Amino acid sequence: MSIRRAGLAAHRRIFQQTRRAFSKEVAKVDEAAAMPPPKPKQSTLSQRFTAFLCGVGLTGAVGYVTLRRDIYEASEGVENNIKVLHNDVLMATSKIAEVEARMSKLESKLQSLENK
Repeated sequence: MSIRRAGLAAHRRIFQQTRRAFSKEVAKVDEAAAMPPPKPKQSTLSQRFTAFLCGVGLTGAVGYVTLRRDIYEASEGVENNIKVLHNDVLMATSKIAEVEARMSKLESKLQSLENK
């Protein structure tokens, strides 16, 4: 017997052991196992569009809140800077008034000394 025939004979024995050929008994087949699994339903265009709009809406809401908070913080910073500048202007104005009063006193003393 050649090697090829021996291989075929071994193959036939394995095949016959795993397969019931010409069986008189009817094998009970589970209908659920015999049916192929159902294909997953494809999403429709409206479902995709709805999901897209939900994503856009959520992103827009988060962006709006973030932008609003940033603008509020920036406006508070600008208001604080304006208050500081206002106080600086008031202090400068009062110093200018003091210097003008002192200068007017010195001018009056100078005129009184010139008149003598």
